[in-house]
Amino acid sequence: MKDPKEINKILKDHERRLVILESKKKIVDKKESWYKPGSTVDKIVKLISEGFFNKPKNLTEIISELETKDYHLKASDLTLPLRKVVRKGLLKKTKQLPSGTVSKKWLYIKA
Repeated sequence: MKDPKEINKILKDHERRLVILESKKKIVDKKESWYKPGSTVDKIVKLISEGFFNKPKNLTEIISELETKDYHLKASDLTLPLRKVVRKGLLKKTKQLPSGTVSKKWLYIKA
């Protein structure tokens, strides 16, 4: 039978190793998600999954849709989040309307 001090030492060592392993797992989890839940990017991604961007939308339309969900944002609040979503390839940025004409404002459509 082992000495209680030796058992205590082994348990502390195991606990230390578990803490290290759990912290590594959290780092891996953070890499899997490229945006925070509840963030503006998250709100845009939800709109994509709801089919909102199946047709081209301008900033005014995006802001209006978010307001119906009680998210009150300005155009400047959407600039960087939309850029991130475009760079991830979930949305495309275009000035081409479905009718073939060119818009003066940027439009966002599902990629």
